[in-house]
Amino acid sequence: MPRPARAQTAPRLAQQRPRPALLTSYFDQLRDAMATLVEAGLVHADLSAYNLLAAGERLVMIDLPQVIDLAGNPAGFDLLQRDCTNVCDWFRSRGLAVDEDDLFADLLARAY
Repeated sequence: MPRPARAQTAPRLAQQRPRPALLTSYFDQLRDAMATLVEAGLVHADLSAYNLLAAGERLVMIDLPQVIDLAGNPAGFDLLQRDCTNVCDWFRSRGLAVDEDDLFADLLARAY
């Protein structure tokens, strides 16, 4: 009987150099995931390309146990802004034209 293939762990996004179309897709997926959190009143609070996995064409957010309450935590909005800056810096460094202030404003609009 053949041996089953071993599942491979998805690499961190920080280790990847995705082609332009996939990079755009990853950012769209990330924006949607961040919006889902914000709509639930939550912020990742330590989001970066190191807390995202590139599972083929799918982006997976990890380290969720550290999420915080957006409005209940005095630093909630500052941490959301930091998350936006961290991820936009990484995507810009790979050639995608994104703006952390636009992302932050979009997320705030979804928060309430």
